[in-house]
Amino acid sequence: MPAPSFRFRRFEIFHDKCAMKVGMDGVTLGAWAVSPEVPNVMERRILDIGTGSGLLALMLAQKYPEALIDAVEKDVPAALQAAQNVAASPWPDTVQVYQGSFPEIVQQLPLKPQGEYHLIVCNPPFFKRDLKPLNQARSLARHSGELDFATLVRGAAPLLHPTGFLSVIIPFQAAEIFEEYCYEYRLFLQRSCRLVSVAGKAPIRMLMSFGRDRLEEVRREELVVTGPRGAYTPEYRRLTEGYYLPEASREP
Repeated sequence: MPAPSFRFRRFEIFHDKCAMKVGMDGVTLGAWAVSPEVPNVMERRILDIGTGSGLLALMLAQKYPEALIDAVEKDVPAALQAAQNVAASPWPDTVQVYQGSFPEIVQQLPLKPQGEYHLIVCNPPFFKRDLKPLNQARSLARHSGELDFATLVRGAAPLLHPTGFLSVIIPFQAAEIFEEYCYEYRLFLQRSCRLVSVAGKAPIRMLMSFGRDRLEEVRREELVVTGPRGAYTPEYRRLTEGYYLPEASREP
């Protein structure tokens, strides 16, 4: 049974009331989305769609303590636990958790921020399902009862600031499908990262960041999380060093 909480350098995440626990996907997206390539968003607005335990919102709050972060979550127990995690963190006034389904809940936010978010991140539960065969990628993109690709992109696109970015982590074989949805809403790939969980294995996830500019050359990279013996690679340690405790050697 997973531990009820996971301790980071500056905050603790309790996730026993959440369906999706703290794991590699969320931590990697949180660290990757705030890498130096993303413009400074201090004193600006950030949106975390499907916040779950509040992990991404708090990782972003650590990096940008003066930003205003809205975190939305459909599941009631998860939203309550996210709010508790935020209240116990160093940034209780930075992050606001809202319970409701996306994108409907956004219309209820105090400022109704149309085109105001400089950074939107999303790691909804369906991204973590077991990967389906390549010929079922389109089916994976349309899981009924969950936040599907079309709903996510259609809801996020009008909320994004002209200079903002939408950053996601998705199953590797669904990357092309997701990019097609973004293209329909004039969101273009800015950079991507093939995520390999264990050295020598095939990529399992794709990190993708979209913006309004259509680039001639997209930055593409690959990140290996752990070596053959299970320890984090130097590259992954550098990416996450501001978050994991020093003694952490494997993924949560």
